[in-house]
Amino acid sequence: MVNEARSTSPTVMLRISDGSREMRRAFTDFGQAVQSAEAYAGAGFMVDVISATGLFLMGFEPRWQGVAV
Repeated sequence: MVNEARSTSPTVMLRISDGSREMRRAFTDFGQAVQSAEAYAGAGFMVDVISATGLFLMGFEPRWQGVAV
């Protein structure tokens, strides 16, 4: 018998930092994790993408996007 209600384990974690505080988000889809990492970096945060086992995969530097006035 297959348990349909079983949730999937996170495969990718984002470590998001503004330099003074840190937040983590978990994803099961790698593509969605990378899109979120790019969005956080675009908002000025430093982001590390790590595997669920703690292996560093990639990093994103903060990018401030100018606002047209």
